[in-house]
Amino acid sequence: MNEINFINNIKDNDKDLFFGPLKDEDVFIDIKPNWTMANLLVSAGIFSSLSQARKNGFSNEIPFGFTDKRVGKLKKRICILNWSK
Repeated sequence: MNEINFINNIKDNDKDLFFGPLKDEDVFIDIKPNWTMANLLVSAGIFSSLSQARKNGFSNEIPFGFTDKRVGKLKKRICILNWSK
């Protein structure tokens, strides 16, 4: 799997708007309230621990709105749709 989608506080029709057309193999992970970018990258399997993600500069907050970036050695695609601050 080369693409992981993270969502927070969105409606089902917004999924299709931002990530569509949806396929059965699409993976969506709900963002927990206290998570940072380090938590996202660990849950995506890019880093094995939070401390490793933080040491690589991902201790910042999750950006508001829609974010699409490639991260890690294998350039895994991370899409984030975050509608809450």
